[in-house]
Amino acid sequence: MTRKLTSVLWLCALLAGLAGCGQTVSAPAKKTPSPRSVFTVAVETKTIERTSVQPATVHAFYEARVFAKTSGYVAQLNVDVGTKVQAGEILAVLDVPEMVAQFEREKAALARLNVAVVQSKAGIAVAKAELTAAQSQQQQAKADEQRVEANLTADESEHKRISDLVQQRAVADRLLDEATKRLDASRAAKAAVEATTAAAAAQVEVAKAKQVVAEAELAASQADVQVGQKRLEELQVLMSYAELRAPFDGVVTERHVEVGDLVRNSQTSESNKPLLLISQLDKVRVRVAIPERDAALANIGDTASITFQALSGETFQGTITRTSGGLDQGTRTMLAEIDLPNADGKLLPGMFGQATIMLDSRADQVALPASAVRYDEQGRSYVYVVDEGETIQIVDVSTGVDDGNQIEITAGLTGEERVVGPLLHRLSSGQKVHVEG
Repeated sequence: MTRKLTSVLWLCALLAGLAGCGQTVSAPAKKTPSPRSVFTVAVETKTIERTSVQPATVHAFYEARVFAKTSGYVAQLNVDVGTKVQAGEILAVLDVPEMVAQFEREKAALARLNVAVVQSKAGIAVAKAELTAAQSQQQQAKADEQRVEANLTADESEHKRISDLVQQRAVADRLLDEATKRLDASRAAKAAVEATTAAAAAQVEVAKAKQVVAEAELAASQADVQVGQKRLEELQVLMSYAELRAPFDGVVTERHVEVGDLVRNSQTSESNKPLLLISQLDKVRVRVAIPERDAALANIGDTASITFQALSGETFQGTITRTSGGLDQGTRTMLAEIDLPNADGKLLPGMFGQATIMLDSRADQVALPASAVRYDEQGRSYVYVVDEGETIQIVDVSTGVDDGNQIEITAGLTGEERVVGPLLHRLSSGQKVHVEG
């Protein structure tokens, strides 16, 4: 019975095998994967602003370190820390008795020099009078010389006439002798008067020389007076330094002197500490160190918003007033200063804050969320663009300003594309996707 059953089963299996001959058994069909779901972000066209956010500190607009120009004891101290002062106001007075005594001595010396000027002027008057007298004598001598010359001419004519008569035996020889004597006397008189004229001329020259000397003495005396006046003026200036004055309107922010202290000339003192520090606070300077990457874009007139830790909730608006124009070699930063009005005195020197400087602003620029831009190993930037067929296209882009939230796209997109947003895995070009949302 069992053997029959086994044979029957074997026969059934054989028949089943024969029935399947000539037919192909197909493999199970492969399942097509579903498109990956992605989210897209809008490509915006907006105004791109590049800012530089840096620490900022407040400084007085002007600070004057007041030292003593002269040495002395502090006789008066009119201000203290916090005192508001006006330009020219006396802050302190030094006692300088030795300088006062020197000033009086120079005044006396100047008075003596003025007397010497008067004497020199009198000497010039005397010299002029002597010159006038000498010139008068010279004129008298010339008149005498002319008279003697006339007499000599007459005597020579008479002598010749008598000499001719004597030769003709018309007159006695005695008359010729008399004429000869008169001629000799006239010649002697001429010689004498010529000597007198020469002496008078010499006297005139001497008087002129005396006048020149007197005028030179006057000029020297006047020069001495000018020197004395300059010395007196110099002492007056030095004595004025005994009064320490405010250089501008401001506030006394430091005091390092007491009444009775001996202060020395700032040029000879070994201390660098000022007697007083005056700060102008109705306007302040906010100093910002701009890093090298932003320095080239920072210009005078750029707007800035400034906040301070001590003044929470308040924002101060200003513009860059000046820049150093170069980078500090140690920090590689460029100093920029922003002037702010401070009439209410809220801003105190030393306050620390944060300045946001607008470096650049460009309208109608393409921008994307920063997370939508991807980078490969070589630093190439690209995005995934979904076309109308729900297919991925990999598009290379060039980027610009990145503020951490959005990034400027300077090339590669027109602004009409659908760009895949943040994604943990990579997509390939031509890959089908399903856009959600």
